Amino acid sequence: MESLPNFGLANATTGFATLFSGMTALLFCALVRRQPPHWERAWWLVVITGVFTVTLHGFGETNPMLLPRWFWSFLDTGSNIVVAWAFAACALADYWPERTRKIGSRAIAALMVIGVVWHFVDRMPSTPRTLLVPLGSWGGFYPGETLLIVLSVTSFLLFFRKRAEIPERARPLLLCVLVIFLVGMLLATASNEQIVWPFLSIHAIWHLVGAFGFVVLWAFEHVVLEERARRAEEPQSG
Repeated sequence: MESLPNFGLANATTGFATLFSGMTALLFCALVRRQPPHWERAWWLVVITGVFTVTLHGFGETNPMLLPRWFWSFLDTGSNIVVAWAFAACALADYWPERTRKIGSRAIAALMVIGVVWHFVDRMPSTPRTLLVPLGSWGGFYPGETLLIVLSVTSFLLFFRKRAEIPERARPLLLCVLVIFLVGMLLATASNEQIVWPFLSIHAIWHLVGAFGFVVLWAFEHVVLEERARRAEEPQSG
């Protein structure tokens, strides 16, 4: 196997941060406090997308092994779309009434399927690729990446619209997640090989920012559960 270029090595190495963030969340769930099944499902999906992030940049980005490059890329971004769906599902399950939850679940599932299928078709060698959001020589977003952002924004809005029901101690963490997401989205506009002098590998830094975002999101849900448990234990007045 040929040596990876600088950007490829940086991307592959920091891809482990995504993998480890999901593993850390699951470890915290086991050792600190269990989270609802839909949240733990989301953390397992983060682990899976972390694996595909590492394999894309390690095996498929420059000198493809085992699978063609386009399929490695499909696994990476496609699994990210599924992760965004999983967290949107968490918001619906935790804060929205049953009727809205049913309608919303179908809507985000449809959006997720459209995103994955569109990305699959877009990545196939026979499909001429066109940036859906072009940003010149810097990079931009293809259809799958655009749907990933749409689902991520939807996920945050589902939490934010119900912020009054979120314990006060947890709200600053939700805002931290928003800031991290916005920074990550700006970094994700760059192409995989974009390096800003002298050593800022933009895509690799995006991996790190996203990984810490997942850890903060775990902390958000942890505080929510702690506050709800505390309130349930308080003696009822009257």
